[in-house]
Amino acid sequence: MNNQIEQQNLELLEQYFRDGCKWNCLQKLGVELEHFVIDRKNQKNVSYYGPDGIEELLEEWKEYYPGHERENGRLLGLYNNDYALSLEPAAQLEISIAPKESLRCIEKIYRNFSEAVRPSLERRGYELVTRGYRPFGRVDELDLIPKKRYEYMDAYFQESGTTGRNMMRGTAAAQVSIDYCCEQDFVSKYRTAYLIMPALKLLSDNTAVLEEKPYPGHLARTWIWDHVDSGRCGILPGIFEKDFGFHTYAEYLWNLEPIFLPEDGGYRSTGHQKVRDLWSDRLLTRQDMEHILSMTFLDVRVKHYVEIRGADSMPLPYVLAYTALVKGLTFEREVREELLARYPIQEEDIRKAERSLAEHGYEGEIYGEPAAAFIGRLLQKAEDHLEPEERKYLQPLSELVQRKESLKEQERQEVWK
Repeated sequence: MNNQIEQQNLELLEQYFRDGCKWNCLQKLGVELEHFVIDRKNQKNVSYYGPDGIEELLEEWKEYYPGHERENGRLLGLYNNDYALSLEPAAQLEISIAPKESLRCIEKIYRNFSEAVRPSLERRGYELVTRGYRPFGRVDELDLIPKKRYEYMDAYFQESGTTGRNMMRGTAAAQVSIDYCCEQDFVSKYRTAYLIMPALKLLSDNTAVLEEKPYPGHLARTWIWDHVDSGRCGILPGIFEKDFGFHTYAEYLWNLEPIFLPEDGGYRSTGHQKVRDLWSDRLLTRQDMEHILSMTFLDVRVKHYVEIRGADSMPLPYVLAYTALVKGLTFEREVREELLARYPIQEEDIRKAERSLAEHGYEGEIYGEPAAAFIGRLLQKAEDHLEPEERKYLQPLSELVQRKESLKEQERQEVWK
């Protein structure tokens, strides 16, 4: 190992995060929402392949999008100035909305997308379903899309844990991204995101069925992720240490196994080699760093923004409510400082809270408090710090908490009626 090269590469990773600082502190929200494309006639997942498959849908839509993503000639994504459409491993359809300042703008973009794709879907008898896990069928029945990245991940996760196939083929998520202004701002937002993570997971719990069987507890997606690969999922070690910062995240990435590498227009497997082994004698390029960043699946991930990844896929009103909650709790420094001071937690406290919620739902505890009371307090705090015209977006989640009900109860009624 060349110590000078190692130090330079760690500095390059840290600088990458510094380059993401929004020095004007103009904060925006990015939203990603994954959907299952389901055939109403048989309740089966629509495959990427074949007549009326997802590939054919993308080809039909492409004339309306200036940007196209292809791999080996196969169409895998579309994008315009407002959003990008991409595919998860088993053809889950994801919309990634470009960062915006207002929830109203995010809502408008999503509704425009929905209206644009609806005619093609309805003509085929298809619908977009937003749930944390596909409610019908088994993952062994599903093919991966023709994206080499997913082939390498699929093989790797079959060795690293027990639920990689479930995660890749069966899950769908909602993600919210927030900007950071400087390293201190990043640390505060990153810690706050993890502090509220148990509450976010329960509020978005939208998985009643796992592999055609009722799921007996709560937070099914968390259970799946916990058994994929402990080294790249869950909680980043050291987030509450005094010296936590960009360097901590850089060192974490330096010791990560990247699974595969883009190379000469293709890919090659890297097995169990770590980043530190693969770049022991050469400097990281920007493309290298962006690949490495994409190969960690922590509950809170960092790129040029903080990506909060713990939520199940949900219908639009709940996604907007979730986004409003994140905004209300993370945008203002005083709110974050108050939460972090009131709950001086460690990593194990987060895990303990999630175990309690997974077993007991709203009857569980978060940091020694009844879950419903803790979450109700977060919702009130967010409402107090949102703009008046955005407070209404919280209502769907507030109603769930008042009833001590999660979205999975509604899903169970629909699936088993």
